[in-house]
Amino acid sequence: MTLTRMKNSLLANTAFRNVQWSPKKLSYLRCISDHTRPLSITDKFFKFFKSAFVTRIVSKESINDKLPISWSSIRSKIVSVNEDTRLLHAHLQLLKTGQATVKRTEVRTAPIFTSSVLKNEKGKLGPYGFFAGSSDILEKNINQSSHEDPRIFYNISAPSSAFICGSQGSGKSHTLSCLLENCVMKSDLSKLDKPLAALVLHYDSFTSDSRGTPCEAAYLGSNSNIKVKILCSPANIESIKRTYAGLNVKIEPLRINQTDLNTKRMLDLMAVNSDDGSMPLYLHSISRILRELRTEQQKSNLPFNYADFKRAVQQCTMLPGQIGPLNQRLDTLESFMPKSQTDTQHKPQIDNQRSNKKKKKKEKGPSPKANIDPPNQIEEKHKELSGNDWSIQPGTITIVDLSCPCVTSDAACALFNMCLNLFLEQPTKIGRIIALDEAHKYMNSSTEAMTLTSTLLSAIRLQRHLGTRIFISTQEPTISPKLLDLCSITIVHRFTSPNWLQCLRKHIAALDHNQAELVSNEKPLTDNSSQTSLVPLQINSQKDILQQIVKLDVGNALLFAPSAIVDVDQKLGMNYIKIKVRNRLTSDGGKSVMVE
Repeated sequence: MTLTRMKNSLLANTAFRNVQWSPKKLSYLRCISDHTRPLSITDKFFKFFKSAFVTRIVSKESINDKLPISWSSIRSKIVSVNEDTRLLHAHLQLLKTGQATVKRTEVRTAPIFTSSVLKNEKGKLGPYGFFAGSSDILEKNINQSSHEDPRIFYNISAPSSAFICGSQGSGKSHTLSCLLENCVMKSDLSKLDKPLAALVLHYDSFTSDSRGTPCEAAYLGSNSNIKVKILCSPANIESIKRTYAGLNVKIEPLRINQTDLNTKRMLDLMAVNSDDGSMPLYLHSISRILRELRTEQQKSNLPFNYADFKRAVQQCTMLPGQIGPLNQRLDTLESFMPKSQTDTQHKPQIDNQRSNKKKKKKEKGPSPKANIDPPNQIEEKHKELSGNDWSIQPGTITIVDLSCPCVTSDAACALFNMCLNLFLEQPTKIGRIIALDEAHKYMNSSTEAMTLTSTLLSAIRLQRHLGTRIFISTQEPTISPKLLDLCSITIVHRFTSPNWLQCLRKHIAALDHNQAELVSNEKPLTDNSSQTSLVPLQINSQKDILQQIVKLDVGNALLFAPSAIVDVDQKLGMNYIKIKVRNRLTSDGGKSVMVE
């Protein structure tokens, strides 16, 4: 384009009819028309000038508020363009994430991975443990004399949650114990430098005065490196001792210190839940008392005092129908507290006893030398006056076994919730495990069970920040569908109930009817370059999947874990794999009693 034509194009626009064309401006136009640039003009200025005049003006676009006429305005515009370019570059830099970094993060946080991933990422993975083997590869190795590696590993390093379900005798507790073995003990099965600490919740309604059913996790104490402690109901301690006789465990009565209580735990214990709007009227009074006590605690910076709470409750006017439920909950709590902290008249009684002793001494003269208690009795008396030690130590398992004729499932849930909170609030750098054994025996639709479920859901949502792994073992997957939604691993053992399958279909993407066709059209895992790829099971119909579950052998299961890495650059996603859980290293306490 010639200089004359460019000038005429500019003059054709009304915005430039009154422009005084100085020699300097015309020289700029000449530079643009000749595609040359004088040395006095910078690259950015030249590009801006050319873009503004040629693109916007020659094409006869409207330039109102787009192109400044004065050269000082042009300079400010150039500064603005340079700033926008700088910001654009800075923002785009934040969107750049190396593909290698993403893959490395996915592998490190995957709850499950296979042997092919282990070989490819050797030396880059954190603690892990051998958990199971692929049933398909195991069968292939036998039938075709193949030598593929079937191993499947559990990632101990990354916090995760597992939901284990199946009928009685299908291998649920065995699977739970294998996961605990991986996490709390050093062995050839695991790459683990610092063992984790576990809290196991157990409740069984079948109890007798002679003995009950032990928690299978207690058999991990057969390994001398694992320290197992049983916390039980004080009303059932002798029966618990007989139940766990012969096992390497330490048994203590569950004692909750008043310093372990706070406003939130008292509200949970009282089953104060205003979400559904059905809170009894007397609980409003309890909430008011706790609110006033908390205000005083904040001012004085003192912990919760149960005696003050009980006095305030006794001074509160209530109807006879309201006092009954309240006393029932308080009695349950007090039965698990040191006696010295539950009696509001305790101190005056002590003073009276001391004065009576002084009178007797004056009458009878000096008393003989008192017997000194041995150290173990002194320790027991100290625990009776205080509470249990909740500090977290590596390689330990604390089992809260509330199996007792005097403890209902609702009361067990309330106490479990309190123990769970005490375990989670302990300051530690050691990884934690929360395990629920036979959860269907106490997880129901009661308010206390819903409160426990809510605490578990919060722990799962915050598992990365709390460094917590959560394992839930139950016969019925219907106990809490919300837990199924959040768990990163689902292990399905044998069952025969179609209703259970319907529940699983609603909460596991790989079992969704609408996704069956998509799964069948996915690229098979065996197309990858690795020779140890796992073969995904295809979902064709409800009858097909139920048939697979019904035919599962003891110890076999279907593994669902969308974020599991089953091969190099390959997630399990919408597929699932059939696994065979490994044998235990510690003693197996779940064997069926057979008649000979």
